[in-house]
Amino acid sequence: MSQASLRTLCAAVCAFALLSPASAQDRMPLPPPPLGAGARAPALNTRTINRAAPVSVRRLRGHVVLLDFWATWCPSCRTATPALERLHKRFAPQGLTVVGMNVDQGPSVSQVRPFIHQFGITYPVALLTPANARTAEAYRAYGLPAQFLIDKKGVIRWSRSGYDPHGGYALSLLIQKLLAEQGR
Repeated sequence: MSQASLRTLCAAVCAFALLSPASAQDRMPLPPPPLGAGARAPALNTRTINRAAPVSVRRLRGHVVLLDFWATWCPSCRTATPALERLHKRFAPQGLTVVGMNVDQGPSVSQVRPFIHQFGITYPVALLTPANARTAEAYRAYGLPAQFLIDKKGVIRWSRSGYDPHGGYALSLLIQKLLAEQGR
């Protein structure tokens, strides 16, 4: 068999394997998207490592919350962190609370503190401990970073998986709108 014929045969077999229903069943299903607008924010109860303060969705009622699930090894998280810090500095005086939820496997304070220092993070950061590991699942935070904007009543109004460097302006406008809304 010639090389050209062998390449053609291999291409046909590969195309058949990719298109066959059996191989579609063998493929890993895509994870569901993060919880979207209109969903009630799932419970979150933890302590921050850089302020040693308790954090819970219930305790943050009446505040607009930007919840960010991230990891130290995640390149997109590294890119998103400075933008989160800018949002925190700009809107915290008006009532925005940014909370970083680190999801590294076996996270430790010694692993996360250098990241906080390197990026100059001043918003609260918590470790996703085994006690509240279901939190990431409840939010369906499978792609990182996974971010959720929660209104004063505890309802998710915006979510995103991954980082969009061009989405900052629209997010800023939505934060301003939510901060102006009344109610707990």
